[in-house]
Amino acid sequence: MLIFKMMTKGLIPHNKYDKIYRYYTQDFTGQSYLLHPDVLLYNLYKYEYRELAQYLALASIRSYADYLATGDTTLPLRHAPMAVELFENNRLLSIDDTSIHFLYEEVTETTTRH
Repeated sequence: MLIFKMMTKGLIPHNKYDKIYRYYTQDFTGQSYLLHPDVLLYNLYKYEYRELAQYLALASIRSYADYLATGDTTLPLRHAPMAVELFENNRLLSIDDTSIHFLYEEVTETTTRH
């Protein structure tokens, strides 16, 4: 949670005793992506950390290349590394017959301004 907040807000540690100090120098770059991490962070108080952890874990599996090519923000169910039952009660995710949909990845620009 701390790393997510640090990366989303662009936080810099105040000193070496700051909680984010040990993570600040680590490189977290990779092929995973979130389109609206700021909106997710803003609404975080509505959800449990377990739900956020599942959301971030499943979002990190999505293909960024597929998103660039098609604009699809979902994760095919066949790519989920765990049984659907483990995250089917997650309020940040919705599941249909073929895909997992991410609540804050499908918001539009007009929605993010409110």
